Amino acid sequence: MKDLLEIAAQACRLGASILKEHYGKIGVSQADQKGLTDYVSEVDRRSEEAIQKFVLNELPASSFLGEEEGQVGEGKEYRWIVDPLDGTSNYLLRFPAFAVSVALEKCSAFGGWGEVIAGAVTFPLTGDIWTAAKGSGASKNGSPIHVAQTLDVRGALLATGFPYRESRDAESCLRVFENVFNTCADIRRPGAAALDLCWVAEGVFDGFWEFGLKAWDIAAGGLIIKEAGGHFTSFDGDNVYLTSGNVVGGNPQIHQQMLNIIQNTLQSL
Repeated sequence: MKDLLEIAAQACRLGASILKEHYGKIGVSQADQKGLTDYVSEVDRRSEEAIQKFVLNELPASSFLGEEEGQVGEGKEYRWIVDPLDGTSNYLLRFPAFAVSVALEKCSAFGGWGEVIAGAVTFPLTGDIWTAAKGSGASKNGSPIHVAQTLDVRGALLATGFPYRESRDAESCLRVFENVFNTCADIRRPGAAALDLCWVAEGVFDGFWEFGLKAWDIAAGGLIIKEAGGHFTSFDGDNVYLTSGNVVGGNPQIHQQMLNIIQNTLQSL
């Protein structure tokens, strides 16, 4: 497991070196639009290509799922789940909140999603890297990290993100945001889910929730939160969050209180 986690960490650093090299040299005008506010750049593609080549060479018994190219390979024991640039809009606008996320899934023998067993997220501008292996705890730059000890959501600093404006979840998202905002101490919205999850894991934020994320946004960060002593689930409170993309995380107390607010809000719509 240690060797597999080191591959994930090295892959993160490889992608991060590409992002850092081109940061500030490419803007929105040089990117392609996938949606109204959803961009992909040549840097995303270069980062993913480099990571894919590296991890498949290091672990031949694996396939690959990346944000840009999608699924590569089938029927393997392991699958890499990669976001080569989480926070592309931030990156293009030179807002310093973006990351590389690399997770390793042990595939299910019955098809569908398996179990994430290792994950790494790095912030290219600082070189900070968060890592976790199942059953082995979570670390930042090699030192153990733990979720915050805040017990009451009324004193909690939370983080979130918003779905793309054309999303069908927009109304639900805004109603949940209103009810959480009226309950907690404050909210931040940096715009890079992988970083938000790592900041929850190390106790910067007390909790996080968001609608409509993709597996590559949350696979590594979700494991890092859980290995840091937190809970990370779907809005239904189960572990199928890679499928639903509707996620909530935090320490056990804050997670449950946030989950209650979210579920009660959605039931009232």
